[in-house]
Amino acid sequence: MEEGSITHYSAVLGANNVSASIEFYCFKLGFDLMNTYGNPPYYAEVKRDTAQSLMLLDQRTAGSPTGHASLAFYVEHIDAIYEEFLAKEVSIKEALENKAYGMREFQIEDPDGYLIIFRQKIR
Repeated sequence: MEEGSITHYSAVLGANNVSASIEFYCFKLGFDLMNTYGNPPYYAEVKRDTAQSLMLLDQRTAGSPTGHASLAFYVEHIDAIYEEFLAKEVSIKEALENKAYGMREFQIEDPDGYLIIFRQKIR
């Protein structure tokens, strides 16, 4: 590995209720809870499969978000993930469809209104 290479990254989202966000990401979306701090938690780290971790931070600590915020998860077998979320009654904001820009994707919102996009490149 080259000196100064980026090895990984983590996104941090401000959460109005970290416990509710843990419930959503872990029980609805199938993420694993890696760490929490505080009781009730003011910070949590979640992860699914081999993706980088996602950090959830109490909004009072995180400060006010500015402008548009969204996350895009690039996945394999998007139809299976879509069906999994439907079975868990995850509210779908935009249904699974092929996009003109070469992606098959769907969208949801988390409890704090962040747009979460799941996408797979059309082969």
